[in-house]
Amino acid sequence: MKLPAPLFMSPVGVIGLCAQDGHGDLATARAAARTGIPMIASTFSVDPMEAVAGEFGDTPGLFQLYTPADRKLAESLIHRAEIAGFKGIVVTLDTWVTGWRPRDLSTGNFPQLRGYCLANYTSDPVFRGQLTRTPEEDLPAAAAYWARIFGNALTWDDLRWLRSITELPLLLKGICHPDDVRQAKDAGVDGIYCSNHGGRQANGGLAALDALPAVVDAADGLPVLFDSGIRSGADVIKALALGATAVGIGRPYAYGLAVGGIDGIVHVLRAILAEADLIMAVDGYPTLADLTPQALRYCT
Repeated sequence: MKLPAPLFMSPVGVIGLCAQDGHGDLATARAAARTGIPMIASTFSVDPMEAVAGEFGDTPGLFQLYTPADRKLAESLIHRAEIAGFKGIVVTLDTWVTGWRPRDLSTGNFPQLRGYCLANYTSDPVFRGQLTRTPEEDLPAAAAYWARIFGNALTWDDLRWLRSITELPLLLKGICHPDDVRQAKDAGVDGIYCSNHGGRQANGGLAALDALPAVVDAADGLPVLFDSGIRSGADVIKALALGATAVGIGRPYAYGLAVGGIDGIVHVLRAILAEADLIMAVDGYPTLADLTPQALRYCT
């Protein structure tokens, strides 16, 4: 795909709840349509993926997959994404079980267990077929069933199966080691997504930015998406200089959505792009190709 800028909106699993009207997934998709900046829509959404994809306009969107333990359900989600018009599947690898999250624990914040952000599941015929009563009749039971089938520790055999069931581009999210990059390439993936889940999984772990150069080298020309800790246009420039093909933001656009809705997201995206553009101009880098590791200086 040819994009207007090397920026995208990372999947945020509860972005739907960040909007004042409770439909943040739709608002994010509409902001993508207005700016041309792609959205990676999460499996966890308040509105079904078909409704989200319907708001993209001419801007491409990708679908992030939390691969459930039920393979038939996984195949159903992927095929729905294909029909809805998503341009790729982004498989998250590092959240088959959630990390220790004190903020969430202190507030009892796990919306899915209360039935929120499960629209892609509750609207799915395979998921509904496993329930005694419909989600509309018994949402707590649907949420309880979701909790049983959500986690799936993926193996390389699972990757070969995923590759076999879709012709959409397949990207793996959460890879931070070059050996995994090389094995993923051998398995036929179309892109690597270097990320540590915004630091929400392994507190004190390796910074994704530190892992990026080795990931890019191992990718050897394969597109490398990057996120985790991106808060400004300056951060975007640093990741691009280290070899990222495109850079994702998460929290900043969630904050923009919470404060200002669609206009808030658009403002955040334009501000980040403006800063990145001005940094390139001020520092003398006329094109993205000029942003190489030599553009950075390291202090010890």
